[in-house]
Amino acid sequence: MSRINVRVRPADLADISGLVALAQSVDLASGLFSGRPLLNTAAEHLADRFAEIIREGTRSLLVAVDERGGMVGLLVAQRDEIGAIDLTPVLHVSHLMVTPRQRRRGVGRMLLTAAVHLADERGMDHVLATAGSGSREANRYLARLGFAPLVVHRIAATSVLRRALGMAEAPEQMAVLRRARLVRGSRTGLAVRAVRRGA
Repeated sequence: MSRINVRVRPADLADISGLVALAQSVDLASGLFSGRPLLNTAAEHLADRFAEIIREGTRSLLVAVDERGGMVGLLVAQRDEIGAIDLTPVLHVSHLMVTPRQRRRGVGRMLLTAAVHLADERGMDHVLATAGSGSREANRYLARLGFAPLVVHRIAATSVLRRALGMAEAPEQMAVLRRARLVRGSRTGLAVRAVRRGA
């Protein structure tokens, strides 16, 4: 496919409807772009979330816009750090998405080029990209550009971990212990008052 003429710029509040349309054109339920599926893909929810992200300003939303002003791609970037003891600042990019009709036309490359410029402006020597472990296409794309594997993140619900660690009854046991302590405390308080009255 031939390349298209796109311009990459920071998103603003006027872009929200275009961001919603872009997000809804991509399969976000699979979590292929950030590793975590969206729980709610309704237009109103997405519009609220995009507005919140733009207003808070801790993450940068870079959008790729074609010559007609249509939104064809998005990349989310924010400052992060890697390392357990000696921390290295990185520009963490996620949600690299391109509308299905415009893929393989250089849009992703343009967005990542803008991310490199953003990292340079912020004095960061590394870019960290997040892609879902099940997305072969996204992982191959990033590998071709020079991204090497760093760590594998695994996620589990606390309820699943409780069962796996033999803690399935922990909340109920804690409630029983709290009630027992309250009962003991009230009995002790009654005994102390009775002794004082007798004295």
